[in-house]
Amino acid sequence: MIALRDLGIGLVLICVVSFLPMSLTQSWPEPAGRAVEIARDIRVLLFDVVRKTAVGVGSLLSFGDGGVAAPVRATAEPTLGWWPFDRRAFGALAASDAPRSGIAGSFDDARTVLLDTVYADRRVTFFCGCRYDLRGRIDLAGCGLGVLVGSRRAEQVEAAHVVSAAQLGGSRRCWREPAAFAACTAGGAAPLSGTACCERVDPAFAAAHQDLHNLVPAVGAITAARSDHVWGELRSGQQLGDCAIRFDPILRRVQPPEEVRGDIARTVFYMRDTHGVRLGRQDVQRYTAWSNADPPDAPEIERNRRIRRVQGRGNRYVEDERRFRASLETAM
Repeated sequence: MIALRDLGIGLVLICVVSFLPMSLTQSWPEPAGRAVEIARDIRVLLFDVVRKTAVGVGSLLSFGDGGVAAPVRATAEPTLGWWPFDRRAFGALAASDAPRSGIAGSFDDARTVLLDTVYADRRVTFFCGCRYDLRGRIDLAGCGLGVLVGSRRAEQVEAAHVVSAAQLGGSRRCWREPAAFAACTAGGAAPLSGTACCERVDPAFAAAHQDLHNLVPAVGAITAARSDHVWGELRSGQQLGDCAIRFDPILRRVQPPEEVRGDIARTVFYMRDTHGVRLGRQDVQRYTAWSNADPPDAPEIERNRRIRRVQGRGNRYVEDERRFRASLETAM
């Protein structure tokens, strides 16, 4: 019994440490940082074990009188429990299904939720389809990006914006003149960057910047090459390895792979409706065509469901794609 008690205490401590925000732990010494990463790995594995156990027990409890199985709702793909005691496995409405405002308090926290929750069981980068492990290390050679092996930023997964931070903040004074804000020049130090300043003084920018609907896992080198360029179509352009994304630094335009163009379009429309991102008529036409050619698939639908459960708001262009396809075509 003493051994079980000690084991339980140890597991509780590991879970507590694993939930420490990255904004707190990123300044710790390397050994301490590695210990937190290991704790997060253990936590993910423990939650997975509990989830699978709950599903198994739920299947036993789903039998009614006379041993006849109760009806089970079909799903497009297996779903991941968002919490170790997610009651969805037992056919009941989980408490986490209730709408709530869950925008992360910082970008580091949003990144943690994105990778540890939204993509916990689908560790593949958005633009190039590169697999990464529990520690965020990317298999570059396995996705045609072997030329980037050795690049520190390329080897670790990042959270990338679909609508760039510059597009979200470029018109804001905190972005253009951070030195004008006392909160962004504390202690006489050099002013914060536009992103950091707006995160600190502009709640509307922070909400858009940390919105999980606008974040995807990506290879850092791809994020750097994209910079703040806009999405579009190109006749030619630069590529990194065999990834199908193309860049034109002169036109400041990026052409995404065909298989994610619809995902991007629906995200842009969501950001327009939710956070006031401005789109021109040609933008609407392009994104409507992209969305029509690449409708939501099962992974995108599941991603939206998970984000809705965290933030309390889904992307209606994913949830009711046919209806909004018609409305967009009418508005063109």
